[in-house]
Amino acid sequence: MMSAVRLLVLGSILRRGTSHGYAVLSDITSWHADTWTNVKPGSIYHALDKLESEGMTSSVTSDVNVKPGPSRKEYTVTKKGEIEFMALLESALVSVDLQQFSAGIAFMNMLSRQQIEALLQKRRIALETSIQFLRGLPMEELPSDPSKNPELVGIWVSYVENEAATTERILANVQAGKYEFNSKMMEGER
Repeated sequence: MMSAVRLLVLGSILRRGTSHGYAVLSDITSWHADTWTNVKPGSIYHALDKLESEGMTSSVTSDVNVKPGPSRKEYTVTKKGEIEFMALLESALVSVDLQQFSAGIAFMNMLSRQQIEALLQKRRIALETSIQFLRGLPMEELPSDPSKNPELVGIWVSYVENEAATTERILANVQAGKYEFNSKMMEGER
């Protein structure tokens, strides 16, 4: 889960250019990311601190104070953070984990169409390999252990088949030109 949170936090800051913690929280909340990941407000602030301590972001204290009290920290993504974002994004787009994949889809427009096609093809192949493996598992009508339960295996086959079909649909939409890709942010650096 942590890499999905890191991806969401870095992506939010990159989209804005400079952002404070509450704006990152507002972005992620407005995207309803809590419905398709396990992201929580506390994990967002923890990720902001961790990313800063790892040199992925840098912060300055804002001169503009919109409310009484301490000044806000404003974050920008460093070069190291941009590299981390790209690695997390690429990893998420090939992941068979639904939450990771969902976070990747949220930022897929930050890559080129060709990169997205290649990553989705890679995910599709991994899912097809998983389907074949699952279908080959031994099953027993009265299973001697849970791994041989036909209902359990059936759940996983159905889940992975659905993921493969979803990946195929997204890939077809990308290939049909349905989405615009704005990869200018990273093109010169790859």
